[in-house]
Amino acid sequence: MWKNQSKPEFGTLSDLKVVSASSSLAGPFIATIMGEYGADVIWVENADMPDFTRGTPNWQCEGERRNCRNIALRLKSDEGKEILKELIADADIFIESSKGGQFDRLGLSDEVLWEINPKLVIGHVSGFGQTGVPEYVKRPSFDAIGQAFSGYLRENEAPGVAPFAVGQFASDYTTALYTCIALLAAWHHAQKTGQGDSIDSAQYEFMMRTSIYSIDYFTNHRLFPTAGEQNINAGWGAYPCKDGYLFCCFNGAAVMKRGNEFLGLPYGTDVFPEGSATWSIETEGGQIFLQALKDYLANTTVAEAEEAMLAHNIPVSRINTFAEVENDPHVQAREDIIEWDSVKGTKIRAVAPLPKFKNNPGKVWAPCPAFGQHNEEILGELGYTDEQIAALYDSGVINRDFDLVHSR
Repeated sequence: MWKNQSKPEFGTLSDLKVVSASSSLAGPFIATIMGEYGADVIWVENADMPDFTRGTPNWQCEGERRNCRNIALRLKSDEGKEILKELIADADIFIESSKGGQFDRLGLSDEVLWEINPKLVIGHVSGFGQTGVPEYVKRPSFDAIGQAFSGYLRENEAPGVAPFAVGQFASDYTTALYTCIALLAAWHHAQKTGQGDSIDSAQYEFMMRTSIYSIDYFTNHRLFPTAGEQNINAGWGAYPCKDGYLFCCFNGAAVMKRGNEFLGLPYGTDVFPEGSATWSIETEGGQIFLQALKDYLANTTVAEAEEAMLAHNIPVSRINTFAEVENDPHVQAREDIIEWDSVKGTKIRAVAPLPKFKNNPGKVWAPCPAFGQHNEEILGELGYTDEQIAALYDSGVINRDFDLVHSR
């Protein structure tokens, strides 16, 4: 039985044990969320090739692999598979991210894993799912592919600009959040029934589900303006001021009434009917409102407009840079940015565990582990001797970055 003796007891998931054989962002972020609320997480990394995010210009690996231990294991070897099975025997949740069917081809299908642990909840994260048209299932995918295939990227076009993925990496994070909910729901059910489950997470499907306008097209074949165009609701979007842009969200009957009062427009007329939740740009009132808003903002600074409109309880915001976010008193008051040391002693600053629990808060207690950092510790918990562990190193079944070359 494996257990991290160094992990502090905290959070709502302190009794949860997770094994994650995933790479890139979506799969690892699921395990990170669970680890931030107390779960005991083991990250199984490919012994033949460190996770590519360890070498990218961006430092995402340090932020999205925290609160876990690491074993670098060659899953294509028989010995590596047996070690994974031993880990799974005592796990509650297993997460993998690869092309559809990859673990079936490794001889590690759901059915094989359930023979070892009937209560195991399995999460398969891929671009196109485990079933469907075979040629699609085998397609390689990353965040932007999920956006492009799902129609989500098309919804976010801007006139005169080539289509671009929303980000950064909205598809990966969205996939992780949906899948995390599903895995915890399945774990809850398994605790009561003793029956595990398998979650088939196809990245493009979550982006379809996250599109608020997909129902309009699939039901009525109606298309709405893209995010780069003027929204169907007048007063919703980024509008130019004298020195920058202000994002406005005019929506809801009370907001629209206050907006008309603020801009000096009539309310409760045929053009601006009382109780309406929006002024559509397809109406005369919507066009009048939009022009009045643009005229006001064009002669006002961002700071002046934001202060004045917030004073009238109108939802607006300046468009912050990271520097402005970091120095904002509200962000500081809520302690949204925290600091910890990497395995090399580098000071890492990133966003704290979210959301914030009042009675059982999450925490960051361990940095992203080095490649193979906990091989000996984890294998020792499984009953392997020093001699057996040395033999696994010699045969390449396990690997380790002793010099921390791949850590920041």
